[in-house]
Amino acid sequence: MTHDAFEGLVIAAIDALPDEVSAALDNVAFCVEDDSEDGELLGEYIGVPRTERFGDDSGSLPDKIVLYRLAIVDECAGNEAEIAEEIRRTLWHEIAHHLGWDDDVLHAIETKKGWR
Repeated sequence: MTHDAFEGLVIAAIDALPDEVSAALDNVAFCVEDDSEDGELLGEYIGVPRTERFGDDSGSLPDKIVLYRLAIVDECAGNEAEIAEEIRRTLWHEIAHHLGWDDDVLHAIETKKGWR
């Protein structure tokens, strides 16, 4: 899958986020890179979770959520529907890190939304 096609699926997944989640992502940059340093990560959150921030963080660089195209495409054997689903799942996982949610909270959301 080309970088542009993959990026289009990422944009669609971001656009589908609930408004209350999107509103909490005002200082987060979303990026697509081909691969992580170790070649094993599907995604990565780089920043300080909202629950661990103190004081005014205005003027600071944005946090970053990176989705790794080659790892996700390989994980899904190139199947576009599976790639789109893995992008959504990975995106939510990394957003959960940004929001300071633990795996139990993320699992509850996935169950409520019927994603599991």
